[in-house]
Amino acid sequence: MTSLSLQTPAAPQHPAEALRLENVTKTYGSGSGKVTALRGIDLALGRGTFTAIMGPSGSGKSTLLHCAAGLDVPTTGTVRLGGTVVSGMRSSQLSTFRRDHVGFVFQAYNLLPALTVEENITLPLRLA
Repeated sequence: MTSLSLQTPAAPQHPAEALRLENVTKTYGSGSGKVTALRGIDLALGRGTFTAIMGPSGSGKSTLLHCAAGLDVPTTGTVRLGGTVVSGMRSSQLSTFRRDHVGFVFQAYNLLPALTVEENITLPLRLA
């Protein structure tokens, strides 16, 4: 596994935490096929900050973002979004929380060609 680089700007102007990961680990598979994508990740991001997550292919960037956004469940550790612990939520609770509080642009996104750019952007708001 290659290394993952997190770069966070200087002290946030809005110190309230938007995201906190504590000792987050994510493994896939089992036995000899077991792959550890994240190992003991500790991260705190303040509201109003911009953070770049950079690293080579296979370093765990997407896994980190998916666990942070509640799209995937960490194997161990705690994920807090805006102070709410999401890592222990049931699937239905997590779906409701994501619907109400999380926006995510996927690497391979699917736009609806019949809609304008504005309509594609606001579609999740209309569906919520």
